[in-house]
Amino acid sequence: MGIKDLLRFMKPYVEPIHIKNYAGKRLILIHFSKSAAYSCSMELCLDSDSEKKLRYIEYFMHRVNLLRYYKVTPVVVFDGGNVPCKAATEKERNKKRHAYRELAMNKLKEGNVNAASELFQRAVNITPVMAHKLIQTLKSENIEFVVAPYEADAQLAYLSHLETEKGGIAAVITEDSDLIAYGCPAVIFKMDREGNGERIELEKVFSAVSCKPSFRNFDMKLFTGMCVLAGCDFLPSVPGIGVARAHALVSKYRNIDRILSVLKFEKGDQMLEDYAKSFNDALAVFQHARIYDINTKELKHMKPLPENFLESLNENLDFLGPYP
Repeated sequence: MGIKDLLRFMKPYVEPIHIKNYAGKRLILIHFSKSAAYSCSMELCLDSDSEKKLRYIEYFMHRVNLLRYYKVTPVVVFDGGNVPCKAATEKERNKKRHAYRELAMNKLKEGNVNAASELFQRAVNITPVMAHKLIQTLKSENIEFVVAPYEADAQLAYLSHLETEKGGIAAVITEDSDLIAYGCPAVIFKMDREGNGERIELEKVFSAVSCKPSFRNFDMKLFTGMCVLAGCDFLPSVPGIGVARAHALVSKYRNIDRILSVLKFEKGDQMLEDYAKSFNDALAVFQHARIYDINTKELKHMKPLPENFLESLNENLDFLGPYP
């Protein structure tokens, strides 16, 4: 889902880009997401035996081969398990997918294939079986891939901050605005079949002098805090707090604890009882989620955990991704 309306809010910072600009770069990562399955969503939902069911592989490999054509080295990242604080979101999504599938089946029985197709696109889900089949294709093409232990977004953010010689990457291609909240330095959205896309670079966002909305007084923690306030997969927003209001609060107070106090005073009767704790947990996931270290081949946190953070949680870190 991403952060609602974040990309629209940050439109002044979006610049057109073509993938050829990254020719010779060591790595660009592609997030395997639901959009790959739209062309065969009906067949996937119906578990058809038709070859069309595998069109998502063709769709995805076109993007991979497009990068290779322009001399860019692709790496694909897959989601692993869900972090515990995303359980409510996943439950709601599964409920909606089931409802859309029921509606699609009804339209199909009525003979309205076009309407059914649109509903199946909303009902389709990326499954481990689909990921496995794509991985087999990637292996046969000698394409590097990583399966994240939990959120692919956290894995992408971690890789985007590595040095090039250690597997670092130049940009992330995705449709998920969460990547900005995770702190990926360069994110490319809406890449078409010809390689055109839209890019946001965080360094330019934080350094822009005259661009509005301004982020000059933000650091990465405040920016991520703004995203959590606006509502994310880990925590719904407080009623009446969208991305514009969240930006205004962060711009005014520049302190997360102060903002939470103001919200409690102004909207306490509309907030979850444990909103402050849930907020800090969500913020921590964006900063410290568990990822796979491609160099040591071990699980670690995206960023090191501060000592006071460990003490405040009594070392209960399962919400960042349980350690096996």
